[in-house]
Amino acid sequence: MAKRRNYTRELITARDNAYQDHLHHQGAAQDRPAKLRVMGGFGSVVPVAYEPRTQRDPLPWVQYDGDTGIAQLRYTGRECRTAPVEKQNEIIAPQMISRSIYRRLAAEGITCEGWGDSAGTYACYTFADASQVTWSGTDLYGAEVSNHHPIGDHGSLGAHWIQEGQPPYDEELPDFATGNYAADSSALVAWMVALADLHGRRHQEHASVEDIAAARTWQEHTGGFIATADDCKRRRYYPVDGSTVPGGSAGETWLAAYELPTPVTGGNVRLSQDDARKVANPVFHSTTGAAR
Repeated sequence: MAKRRNYTRELITARDNAYQDHLHHQGAAQDRPAKLRVMGGFGSVVPVAYEPRTQRDPLPWVQYDGDTGIAQLRYTGRECRTAPVEKQNEIIAPQMISRSIYRRLAAEGITCEGWGDSAGTYACYTFADASQVTWSGTDLYGAEVSNHHPIGDHGSLGAHWIQEGQPPYDEELPDFATGNYAADSSALVAWMVALADLHGRRHQEHASVEDIAAARTWQEHTGGFIATADDCKRRRYYPVDGSTVPGGSAGETWLAAYELPTPVTGGNVRLSQDDARKVANPVFHSTTGAAR
């Protein structure tokens, strides 16, 4: 009796071997072997992620909704196949790991911008208090720092929040590295929302039109505060506990907005909170409500 084929193991082995051949190729660049992706679906196939729910999950391959980040369909190994990664199909916009994260954050009033350098591609966001965050993903081999690879190639997400524009200086460097895209992306979104609730939301000049519209909808529905670029030129924002705010409550997060005197108003002014208190009385903004 012939041994039963393990289609999933064959797919993973073929993908891993292709990656090693691509990585260690010594010849001309144009002769470098292509990496492989595992594709699933019927008709229009898309990259799928290997995320078994149990050790012997009969449907271990997952197709995600690229807009919501929710697992959509599951497949057996027999229903999937490998396909070479080539220049024309390297980026699959509807399945990029960043797509659903951008959309979920925008629905919470947070509109990220994209940028890149020689190290990879990232998303960035500046908060009302001038602290900044960047985040990006790595592929399943941990080799590609990018927000452009598809969900099926997801390995982990990492972020860096830093407060260096004005005292007090601080930073956080969390990793979201379970290997499960739903878990990792949800954890990143929750962390970003918590940061925004503390440090204040801010309009981002180069965010997409769609994300800006979604953030405005959040603002209209919640009454939440989103600082404009002009706001941040004329004021300095500092997180404060609600217990220090007229009408506030302990445990609530508010922003104290200090008006800068005209001679020192500028985009790169560094002003401590103590110095700010000497030049103006603050206006208080709830990070999710109206000014006081």
